[in-house]
Amino acid sequence: MYIFERALAIWQASSYTQCALYLTFTFIFYFFIVFTYRLTFHPLARYPGPFFARISDWPLVIYCYRGDRHLWELKNHLKYGPIVRYGANSLSISTPTSLPLIHGPKANVKKGSWYKTLDISAGAPSVQMEINKHAHALRRRFLAPAFSERALKNAEKLITVSALKLSKNLGLGGEEGWSEAKNMNDWATYFGFDFISDLGYGSSFGMLDGQENRWIPGVLKSASVFLYYVGYLPFIDFVRPLMGTAIQDYISQDAADSLKYTEMANSRLAARMELERKLKIEGKETSRKDTFHYLLNSKDAVTGKTFTKEELQADSALIIAAGSDGVAITIAACMFYLLKNPEAMGRLVKEIREAFSSVEEIRNPKLNTLLYLHACIEETLRMNPPKPSTLPREVLQGGLTIDENHFPKGVNIGSPLYVMHHDPSIFPEPWSFKPERFIASESTAERVAAARAVSAPFLIGPMNCIGKNMSFIALKLALAHVLFSNDVRISGKLTGGGGKDEEEGREREDEYQMQDWIIGFRDGPMIEVRKRSLVET
Repeated sequence: MYIFERALAIWQASSYTQCALYLTFTFIFYFFIVFTYRLTFHPLARYPGPFFARISDWPLVIYCYRGDRHLWELKNHLKYGPIVRYGANSLSISTPTSLPLIHGPKANVKKGSWYKTLDISAGAPSVQMEINKHAHALRRRFLAPAFSERALKNAEKLITVSALKLSKNLGLGGEEGWSEAKNMNDWATYFGFDFISDLGYGSSFGMLDGQENRWIPGVLKSASVFLYYVGYLPFIDFVRPLMGTAIQDYISQDAADSLKYTEMANSRLAARMELERKLKIEGKETSRKDTFHYLLNSKDAVTGKTFTKEELQADSALIIAAGSDGVAITIAACMFYLLKNPEAMGRLVKEIREAFSSVEEIRNPKLNTLLYLHACIEETLRMNPPKPSTLPREVLQGGLTIDENHFPKGVNIGSPLYVMHHDPSIFPEPWSFKPERFIASESTAERVAAARAVSAPFLIGPMNCIGKNMSFIALKLALAHVLFSNDVRISGKLTGGGGKDEEEGREREDEYQMQDWIIGFRDGPMIEVRKRSLVET
């Protein structure tokens, strides 16, 4: 009996070993076939790129997780040229002619599958993540009244309230001399969240006034980190059904914070929906037509379609994130570049203070006549586009031809904005802050036109950012109020820039550094502020 049991055990062990060997061989053979195909027979096989990126999407996932994707893309384009294969089925194209062909109104593309992941917790895509072109166009029509010229005029008054608070808070402690050190990024972030919540929901987060809601930017950052790299996982189709469920809480802290951010946005929406419901019952109409007033009362004239609750929740999360971040990073970055370039700071301060005699005068249409202010904002957005890396577009039936290269259906292509914005053939001295490159009278009309054709921080075409004009209003009001009422200087050593001891790509001291996690995250500069009245009385 013992001999029989021993023989059976040996046979079973041998069987398990053989099974393991067969499975191992099968996996090796499978990956060998896949990698060989991707390197030799795949439609993108002839395009250069990092070796591992040509056979797998894992390098992309890693750089997205690290927040260095824009630096990786720049390194790749410098090494391999204008067309780089950065994934098994993905290309980054940096030629000026590619931008309108990929993102323009006639582009034969749709948004890539990565967009399916971002709003999964809401149960429906937001307007910015909507892949279906017809559905996206309908959603844009619903949103259009909130960004009309009339709405922008009303919005300016509300943004001014937050801009005044920003200027006042920065000036605290500077009434009799230079204030203590303050982190410009923190205050720009508070401003961004306050003005966008006021415009979106009719009530501010109050971050400029107190600590209560200052935790929100932190969970937004965590949510962005998680969603950015997860959306590119090779096995995302198996992960996506788990997102938005209780399981997500146990994946990682970033994943849990992503749910927390969604819950916060949903609670803001629920409060706004309840207010709208009460107003309708009472037969009243809100005197402040914020963004969600338009969304809650939108109805398609042809189909009778209105927004679903899930669509509204997705838009709620989007409006807070997209509306606050782009403005905040641009204010902080612009202040960094102005402090790094005293001549530019002096010229801008002079323009603002000569244009207005009091803070009450800081408004449009006169604000829009300040050419140097507008140029400083454009140059900052060129150097630090809020979404610096390639946003994927999937080629549709019939393919797409760019610069004599034909790309078949199913291929992912995109425009690497950070790379394109630092192309020396279009922007001489691309790492230098030169606002005058966007002023026709100080350059040539042709060069300014060429610069603006490539500088696309809000993208172009039907999928561009609908809030572009509102963002410019917020940026101008914030910078004008701060620099009209205050003098600003560097506190100690200028923070926010790169350094020789930093990782590759972050060695430039004159460049404001950011982490690329869907939207850009950053720190600094540290500043000291003195009330302007001190030196003029």
